[in-house]
Amino acid sequence: MAMQCGIFMTPYNPPSRTARQVFDWALDIARIADEAGYADYMIGEHYTLGWENIPVPEAIIAACAQTTKQIRFAPMAHLLPYHDPATLAVRIGWLSQVMEGRYFLGVAPGGHHTDAILHGFENIFELPPRQLEALHLMERVWEGKPFLEKGTYFQAGFPGPDTMPEYDVIIADNSPYGGRDNLEIAVTGLSQNSSSMKFAGERDYSPISFFGGTPQMRAHWDTWAAAMESKGHTPDRSRYRVCRDVFIADTDAEAKRLFLKSGLAQTWAKYLKEIYIKFRLFDGIIQDSGKDVTPETIDEDFLAEHVVLCGSPETAIEKLEALADKVGGWGQIVYNQHDSIDDPKPWEESIRRLATEVCPKVRMPN
Repeated sequence: MAMQCGIFMTPYNPPSRTARQVFDWALDIARIADEAGYADYMIGEHYTLGWENIPVPEAIIAACAQTTKQIRFAPMAHLLPYHDPATLAVRIGWLSQVMEGRYFLGVAPGGHHTDAILHGFENIFELPPRQLEALHLMERVWEGKPFLEKGTYFQAGFPGPDTMPEYDVIIADNSPYGGRDNLEIAVTGLSQNSSSMKFAGERDYSPISFFGGTPQMRAHWDTWAAAMESKGHTPDRSRYRVCRDVFIADTDAEAKRLFLKSGLAQTWAKYLKEIYIKFRLFDGIIQDSGKDVTPETIDEDFLAEHVVLCGSPETAIEKLEALADKVGGWGQIVYNQHDSIDDPKPWEESIRRLATEVCPKVRMPN
């Protein structure tokens, strides 16, 4: 199967960047990706994280409606416990219509403690049942049949003849573009034993893995596929997306040189390494490497060789094919975005080269 490429705009920008800088940069990356032939552009939703500060992903999606032509967009993901379900359902449907189908949806309960505190929760463990109830009510709103329901956490309804005022109101059609069946929903997973993969498979949602080595990728696929089959669905590897850090240049040496002076290296040094150590997210990558290192002793050389897809187009193809042979393949490689505002040219070139020189040539199993 042919491999697509996508973009994940977490974003990883230093906390010193202004909201306007991040917004303008996100639009620039979307334009470049659209021109290069990327299939999807996904945008994170976080409320308190200085390194991942886009609390309104739909603002970027709406702005891109006029600046892009082909690429699809998704909030990845709306954190459902923090939203009113009826309001969010209408906004999702309306925005999908604005995008004329270039839209899909990511959902999540919320995985960051500080975001939970902001919304009045003591911890994140209270959130999953709220996500389930929110999804249930959103589906009812999209169905467009009259109802009123008060749940444990939320309430919603849809107007009908029996709930009209003393005059008739023409009800707007803010259902998803092309109908609910045409709205793809996706879920991300990070840790090897992520419960998100089972949650996604049981609901026929698409899986997205943030790269954590072959043991994690195999576990994610196996969990999702088994959950799909348990509900009578057929798992399809073309729906499986894998997020990677990437840096492509003319040669391996040049790619590494540019990586080490980039915002990508800065993010790992000042933000991501500590998180990966705390949650043991390096374990599978270290196992794959065969190196005698601990998470604490991982250095820039290890990152360039084993964590980042770093090298020439030929090296990137070789590494992706070797990984695919071990885990069974996937449908889309998703390029994680890191700050490139101060030196955009090498980063932009890497984005284009992944789409034009790497993805079309990668051989996927079967």
